[in-house]
Amino acid sequence: MKIFVLTQDYPKPNSTGGAELQAQLLAKYLKKRGHETAFLALIEPEAFKPDEDVRVVGFDKNAIGLRHALKKLKEFLATEKPDVLFVRNWQYLYSIFKIADSLKIPVVYNTTHIKNCQPFLKENLFFGKNILAKTKGALVHYLNFRTLNKIAGIVTINKQHAQILKDLGMKLILPIYNSMEDNYLTFKKEKKQIVVWVNNIKRRKNPEIFLEIAEKLKNCGYEFLMIGEMQEERYRSLIENAQKLNPHIKYLGPRSVVEVDEILAASEILVNTCEIEGFGNNHIQAWLAECPTVVLNFDPDDIIKNERLGFHSQNFEQLIKDLKFLFANPRIRREMGERARLYVLQSHQMEKNVIVYEEFFEKIIAKK
Repeated sequence: MKIFVLTQDYPKPNSTGGAELQAQLLAKYLKKRGHETAFLALIEPEAFKPDEDVRVVGFDKNAIGLRHALKKLKEFLATEKPDVLFVRNWQYLYSIFKIADSLKIPVVYNTTHIKNCQPFLKENLFFGKNILAKTKGALVHYLNFRTLNKIAGIVTINKQHAQILKDLGMKLILPIYNSMEDNYLTFKKEKKQIVVWVNNIKRRKNPEIFLEIAEKLKNCGYEFLMIGEMQEERYRSLIENAQKLNPHIKYLGPRSVVEVDEILAASEILVNTCEIEGFGNNHIQAWLAECPTVVLNFDPDDIIKNERLGFHSQNFEQLIKDLKFLFANPRIRREMGERARLYVLQSHQMEKNVIVYEEFFEKIIAKK
């Protein structure tokens, strides 16, 4: 099969962007399976180091509007004619589908966020600043959602997304969990009293809550590490001030996937404070490294609860209690970590999941 994967950007060396990384992994492992693959990036990467010689094609260095990139994408697809175009970009889904459909190329979209399953954005359009921009964004979102009814197939990042879309009458939906490569045995070492938070620094990831956690537990003997790209500058001074007041907080800035794996290998616990989204790659990385996860707002498909891989605390006070429990019970913490690694090796290995993608693509091609 000739399968091209498409995102807005190519993964940056120190980025924690999940959709781009998952698309890159899929292209890599499809190639290993003998398929013709290419990674398509609407924004042309300035520098990249492709894995396994996967072909990378960028269309435009301009990150605003991307009209020229979409025009070049159409020209490229008209020449290449892939069997399936696999898309992990919500913002331009409607435009990408119109291009591919005009060329009779089936499109498969992979959800990345719970908002992909909602026809209307819940933000209030009529109050606050940038009303025109918010209205345009809501319209684009609605067009993208309507596109889900027209594309050849939908892969969802978790089972909850699949059920929501099925309840809305959509068909040919398949949940496939994210996968990560296993670097744990390369870096495995004695665990230290470290709690890690890994996300890009922006509002919906709630970094300020992790700073509150570190302050609340600063006398427990643990170090609290923050990792992620500073995407909203207003958080910089907040983090710098927190580090001055609490010597147990360290902001490490952005780190590559492999660097995060190495840090997790020496850590005991991962904390996640982000809003409800889809399925964080950092969960999978932590589980591979035998780190239980303690989450504030969202446990995807209740995996953490059902598989006993940590705690879904649901409120700040309970999260503090759950962390204190793990601090005080190292045997239980180690058992959770061991279960986490066994679970992820069974359910989140790309070597296995790529076959599921492959069969889904074959079904779509046969239907075409």
